[in-house]
Amino acid sequence: MANLRYAIRMLFKQPGFTAIAVLTLALGIGANTAIFTVVNAVLLRPLPFKNPDQLVTLSMIDTRGASDALDSVSYPNFVDWRAQNRVLSHLAVFTSNGLTLTDGREAVHLQALAVSSDLFPMLGVHPQLGRAFLPKEDEPGAHVVLLSHALWQRHFGSDPRIIEKNIILDGTPYQVVGVMPPDFQFPIERTPAEAWTSMAGFRQAQNGGPAMTEQRGNDFLFAVGRIRPGVRLEQAQANLDSIASALSKQYPDSNTYAGVKLVRFLASMVGPVRPALLMLLGTAGCVLLVACVNVANLLVARSVARQKEISIRSALGAQRGDIIRQLLVESALLGSLGGLIGLLIAIWGVDSLAYLLPANLPRASQISPDARVLFVTAVVSLLVGCLAGIMPAWRASHPNLVTSLNESGRGSSASGRGLRIRGFLVIVEIVLALVLLSGAGLLTQSFLRLREVKPGFDASGIMTVRLALPDAGYGKPEQAASFYNKLMTRISTLPGVVSAAAGWWLPLSGSEIALDIDIQEHPLPEAQRPVSQVNSITPDYFKTLRIPLLKGRTFNERDDIKSPLVVVINETFARQLFPGQDPIGKRITPSGTVENGKPPVREIVGVVGDAKALSLMAKAKPQLYFPHQQFAVPGMSLLVRTSNDPHAIVTGVREAVAELDKNVPIYRPHTLEEYVGLSVAQPRLNALLVGLFSAVALLLAAAGIFGVMSYSVTQRTQEIGIRLALGAQRGDVLRLIVGQGMRLVVYGVCAGILITFGLNHLLKGLLYGINAGDLSTLFLVSTLLASVALLACWLPARRASGIDPIVALREG
Repeated sequence: MANLRYAIRMLFKQPGFTAIAVLTLALGIGANTAIFTVVNAVLLRPLPFKNPDQLVTLSMIDTRGASDALDSVSYPNFVDWRAQNRVLSHLAVFTSNGLTLTDGREAVHLQALAVSSDLFPMLGVHPQLGRAFLPKEDEPGAHVVLLSHALWQRHFGSDPRIIEKNIILDGTPYQVVGVMPPDFQFPIERTPAEAWTSMAGFRQAQNGGPAMTEQRGNDFLFAVGRIRPGVRLEQAQANLDSIASALSKQYPDSNTYAGVKLVRFLASMVGPVRPALLMLLGTAGCVLLVACVNVANLLVARSVARQKEISIRSALGAQRGDIIRQLLVESALLGSLGGLIGLLIAIWGVDSLAYLLPANLPRASQISPDARVLFVTAVVSLLVGCLAGIMPAWRASHPNLVTSLNESGRGSSASGRGLRIRGFLVIVEIVLALVLLSGAGLLTQSFLRLREVKPGFDASGIMTVRLALPDAGYGKPEQAASFYNKLMTRISTLPGVVSAAAGWWLPLSGSEIALDIDIQEHPLPEAQRPVSQVNSITPDYFKTLRIPLLKGRTFNERDDIKSPLVVVINETFARQLFPGQDPIGKRITPSGTVENGKPPVREIVGVVGDAKALSLMAKAKPQLYFPHQQFAVPGMSLLVRTSNDPHAIVTGVREAVAELDKNVPIYRPHTLEEYVGLSVAQPRLNALLVGLFSAVALLLAAAGIFGVMSYSVTQRTQEIGIRLALGAQRGDVLRLIVGQGMRLVVYGVCAGILITFGLNHLLKGLLYGINAGDLSTLFLVSTLLASVALLACWLPARRASGIDPIVALREG
């Protein structure tokens, strides 16, 4: 406590030094706390389920190694995994299943999921009211639903009597069997599910074909399991591998190359954003190190100024440990004050980050400081304070008493040692700044090149909305086809509309639908057939998106169910599956629909340009386009190109839909440019934050150089005066001081280049269109760093060259 009281007095005696040191540390600690708050919420915070570490995802993979990405599973494979495994206590599946709620008022679209009855027992979650699903309610004919707490409050007025009552979903009565707790979410997404139904709806035959749950090759579900206590992930993987191997022999048509992969549930949920978040945390850590080194530099200079005080204490009997402890208490106090201010900066920073974070970031709504963040901030503050003070304290704890107590000891060797230590610390700052600047340069160039990528369509002026037709009234394909045909005619006549179309899914919306393709000219076994993205579109789809026609024709109103079945392919499909051939007139058989017990054959009538489907960074994949009249689906996205503000057309679209059917709501109104922006949101965040952190590091490094050179000029004032008195020119002094500082810069840049080459490969997965070892970027950032450092050296050198020799000699 005596040390603490003395430290407080000493820091208040030098408010300028204290303010600079505290603010420097606050910048580093605040940046780290803000990023760690995001990392903690997204990557580290346990999932709100029972024993979340036991939860895993199970996904189909291609055992040929063509793709190791997590994928969905089919219902028959799920049933076999569940029955044959010995390592999972529970196994459940779920899939998105949007529903329309109608109760005499305005129709409301619900974000819903269809889940198997094992899901809620597996998660260890019980409804707040009522019960969960029963196993028998997975069978065909059951119409039951669980409501989210928010939907129960908003639409049903928190009425507890809703249990066992029927509500109308997609035109069908569903019995409400339960209401989930207020904080329950599954899956954990920015737009949470509002209702859950059983799998019964997917187990019914559709349009004369088999139910989706009877198609072993139809991978439309996501599987989640719970590993039994005491079973390692490797053991569970081995057991499921053996099951998959047996199924590949039992069902060679669909499962020959079908493997299974287990991943921790949390890891699968945050996997796509994990590398970027860890990179940002590492970058913030580098900024903190630069701040720490800068404060250490300040403390070294301060310890030189306090040499006489420390020497007197030593002469009076103070032990070396006493001096080190006192100085460490002072630096730890600086760290603590920096931590408090840094926490305030972090709270403000997290609020600002909310506007920059990608919309699809998992658990983004849960990002806020908690006890773990506060604890880590406190520990980091103390550690940083001690780390910044340990070298100055060690150096100051063994002063040369004779030299320090001598009034004329100003230019002593002790001062020279202090200058060398400060020079070394400046080199460390330059190395860290160069590493950050290099990363920022690469990420910025990657983002700019990504922005220049042509998506294959023109997104300007297009508003999109989503529709989902209920089964009641639109259960047959021709009913859905008729509705969208009439709707396109109505929307096309709205004021300001240039063209309008509809598609099963939107480009760059984050979703896709893929089917196996068989080519009539050289048929393949089912398990070896290529996979293509598929889309069902209305005739003006290519016109609205301005996707170019390369060969053949597009669709028209005559391509209906009575006409020969046709298909349009993209350029990549033609190049990969018909190399060196004219694809027009070729016939293919996509899976997904059945006529007379087998999929129908379609003739290729056109080839269009590639349009990016999932990401601007991803290479184009084979794509098929079906005319909606021949492949009608109830859920479609409308695309309306307008000559005015796209948002102004939403009201007109809503009214046009209501004129046809007031029980069909529209939802997700977004411009297509927003989807394009979403695809570059994470790269933009990476470039922005790393650029900001590197700018802070650059300023801190420049401040460190400036401080060292200013200190050097102060220590050498008498020497400089003598040089000038003996005939040295001002330019000679300027070159002398600048040269001394730039030597440190050269050492730091050389070391930084070597370290940067060793670290930049960590950015490889985050870059697009540029190599992680790009020499031009390294040259540019090195030049920038050297230029800023030159300015930081020139200012003290300019002051030194203006010294009056008479004054300098008199002061000496």
